[in-house]
Amino acid sequence: MKRSSRLTRSLGLLATIVLAPAGAQATISTALQMQLGNPTGATVDPNNHSNYLLQRTVDAVDYSDTYGEPNWVSWDLTGPDIGTSGRSSSFYQDTALPTTFYRLVTGDYTNSGYDRGHMCPSYDRTDTSANNLLVFYMSNIIPQTPDNNQGVWQNFEAYCQSQAQSGNELLITSGPSLFTGARIQPSGKASIPGYTWKIAVIVPPGSGTALSRITTATRVIALKIPNIAGVRNDPWTNYVTSVNLLQADTGFTFFTALPASVASVLRAKVDGAVTTSISAFSPSSGPVGTSLTITGAGFTSASAVSFNGTAASFTVNSSSQITATVPAGATSGTVSVTAPGGVATSGSSFTVTSGGSGSGGVRISQVYGGGGNSGATYKNDFIELYNGGSTAVNLAAYAVQYASSTGSSWSATNLSGTLQPGHYYLIQEAAGTGGTTNLPTPQATGSISMSASAGKVALTNTQTLLTMSNPVGSSAVVDFVGYGTANAYEGSGAAPTPSATTSDLRAGAGATDTNNNAADFTAGSVTPRNN
Repeated sequence: MKRSSRLTRSLGLLATIVLAPAGAQATISTALQMQLGNPTGATVDPNNHSNYLLQRTVDAVDYSDTYGEPNWVSWDLTGPDIGTSGRSSSFYQDTALPTTFYRLVTGDYTNSGYDRGHMCPSYDRTDTSANNLLVFYMSNIIPQTPDNNQGVWQNFEAYCQSQAQSGNELLITSGPSLFTGARIQPSGKASIPGYTWKIAVIVPPGSGTALSRITTATRVIALKIPNIAGVRNDPWTNYVTSVNLLQADTGFTFFTALPASVASVLRAKVDGAVTTSISAFSPSSGPVGTSLTITGAGFTSASAVSFNGTAASFTVNSSSQITATVPAGATSGTVSVTAPGGVATSGSSFTVTSGGSGSGGVRISQVYGGGGNSGATYKNDFIELYNGGSTAVNLAAYAVQYASSTGSSWSATNLSGTLQPGHYYLIQEAAGTGGTTNLPTPQATGSISMSASAGKVALTNTQTLLTMSNPVGSSAVVDFVGYGTANAYEGSGAAPTPSATTSDLRAGAGATDTNNNAADFTAGSVTPRNN
């Protein structure tokens, strides 16, 4: 990092040096500089011109011979690392790079219009002159505009240094991204990045390594700053983003040394975002496939919802509401939401009841109400089930129930027998006066007269009749299909309108279940299946 004036910084150091413990000594070693992991899998292989790993006592570097600069640099920063050794007066060619690499020299930047921008800053390594010299190797340098380097970038460096001098330990990674395709001129030796980025994980003091003290509550600051003129006086807070976004920009994977459950939360955080919280959810129990409404705060850009640790599909309705679906494999326990404001865990538990699409994976795979109508081939209406799970399901306590498109009066056909994985179960219903063909032999027979164009069908884990117009989310409902103009359905809308010659069929031969009738079903050729 180039600085034109050191007076202000020197006064700041004098003002804050008293915060460091008396007699504190800098501890700088190779083992500390890559605690969060290797984001690119860089290797010490002279044939690897894209991701060559350099590890020194002061930092770790993934160097790109292709770009002529580091892909990333990581280092550990504590208060005692900031001393009084001063700043090196020269930049140095890095002779530790393989001989087959081009080793940049300071003159390659001369008259380019770009600063020789430090990734690991000079001031972060002023405990000794020897350590300071090591961050002046050209392998630690990228082309930064003066406004980026000497303005907003420098200000964030100073903020990180103040956090270290307050007693925290910082694990920092920085680098270039989104290259423009241009190279510095006249040398052409280094590629010009469109942005510079930095990640600072601020770890409070304590025993053990910094890595061992990181939790989901640890503060993470990620910045993405345009490498252009005009940003010199911008506050660094203008450029706060998430690590997830930086991963998308770079293709890197950060925090690989952390447990996956912690890393996913930290990657989603946006410093300064509204704290994520859960105030309530409804219903309080239900089977797999139940739609759950979660209310709280800070849900914008949520990246994960889980039920007792099992990831679920979800939709962010607003900053204060999420709709999630109880996933297969979920067990009773708390509900959590991961968003830029952190991870929130419910104060009460959701109870997963028996049944549901994950209980053997039984779901409604086809609905046909046009049997016996004019133009129909088949004489009877029918409902078809499919077991998309891996275990057999005893249907002795189950029923299929039907109500009109807006009704609350339900009729049921009780089921029996066992449905094996990958097999269908055909339920024959009422016959009309038309049609020419009998259904294949059904496994169950009822007398429900279904509408050809609009209605509601529920698979229930009880043979007690439903009593409400919209039972979606009820603990009794294993699966639900509203079709045509039905006033109840799973997901964003009803299944399409069938007819005397078409049925509503679930995608994936009955296996696709995203809990969205509009997306999961299409109207197609009537194909009753019973095997």
